[in-house]
Parts: sequence; C-alpha cells; structure tokens
Amino acid sequence: MIEAIQRFLRPPSTTAAERAQRAVTVRALLDDPTIQDAILSIQSDLIGEWTRAGNADERENLWRAVNVLDRLQTWLRSAAAADLTALRRVK
Repeated sequence: MIEAIQRFLRPPSTTAAERAQRAVTVRALLDDPTIQDAILSIQSDLIGEWTRAGNADERENLWRAVNVLDRLQTWLRSAAAADLTALRRVK
C-alpha cells in the first residue's frame, strides 16, 4: 500500500502541469474537514487501543499503525507543498 501511495505522489515522467494538478488534488484532500476528522478519529482510536493493549506485541503493532498514519500525512503534505511549486511555474 505504501508503494502505491508513493507511486501516486511521485509517478515517473510527469510534467510540471501534471504535478501541479496532483498537488491541487492532494491539498484539497488535506483541507477537507471530513478527511481531517477521519485521520484524527483513526489516530485517537489507535492510541486508545494502544493504551488498553494487553501485551507488548499488540502495543507494538498498534504503535506501528499510528506511525504509518503519521507517515501518510507527512507524505501527503510533502507532495502538496513540493508540487505546489510546480503549479506556480505553470501559471
């Protein structure tokens, strides 16, 4: 799944216009209140489950899930910010 996200964010051989359009799309997702609520809800649920976990393996797996969610948000922000530079060049 992570590789698929990376391919979406940085596909090979894209033009500045394509990167700019992708940045606009990613930015719209990041700014969408429903997406923001979903991310916060998932993160809160994972952390809550982590604090209630009965053993170290379960806690470790839940913490990995929290980290994956954080990495996804970081990649999305990075893609939107980096590609918005391309948008400025296209205009």
